[in-house]
Amino acid sequence: MYTKEEIKGYGLEKLRELQRKIAARVVTEDSIRKPLRTVAGLDLAYLNGEAVAAAVTMDYDTLRVVEEKTLVRKVSFPYIPTFLCFREGPPIIRLMGELKVDPDVLMINAHGVAHPLFCGCASYVGVLLDKPTIGVAGSKLCGEHEGKPEKVGEWTPLTYEGEIVGAVLLSKRHCKPIFVSVGHKISLNSAVEIVKHFLVSHKFPEPLRLAHVLANKVKRSLKTRCETKHR
Repeated sequence: MYTKEEIKGYGLEKLRELQRKIAARVVTEDSIRKPLRTVAGLDLAYLNGEAVAAAVTMDYDTLRVVEEKTLVRKVSFPYIPTFLCFREGPPIIRLMGELKVDPDVLMINAHGVAHPLFCGCASYVGVLLDKPTIGVAGSKLCGEHEGKPEKVGEWTPLTYEGEIVGAVLLSKRHCKPIFVSVGHKISLNSAVEIVKHFLVSHKFPEPLRLAHVLANKVKRSLKTRCETKHR
């Protein structure tokens, strides 16, 4: 756990200003290659001060996995609500540089513009990489919505400060909805349609679900290796 003094040392006001500058560069219109060929899901797991970043790239038409890649990197920024991009963005960006397949769209387990400063990790990564990016999260960070979607595939707008910043999407029966938002260079409608395209039988779209599984598989392997070493 970080103390208030340690957190203050990270210069949060400067980081907020950086988030505002990145938010101003976000494009909320489609700038994606068509027809779509590949979509990559990115997620992270943590163990003993290290971050395990995982990417799973899938073929858009067949939903076949075409590449899997992981990266283990020391965590260089604490967990501070609304500043997640500075914790998770760097390892994701580093991992993207190691992929052999250049995905058309990135899908990140984070928020995009559905963020108090309109700059969640999906927008941070999207702008810095200049890639079409979608944020998909399991919980709301900001905003309000009227009612809840009742059928799988239905969604209702998420609004914040008078703007529509995301979609509250029911992705699986008997589950709470997920939150989809624009990261960069894509419209909300397209983001929702791409997410829905990859919904098979789980709450999260397949690229993200498989990236989550892969990250935690590596995490378990590292944990076992560490425990064996210290016996």
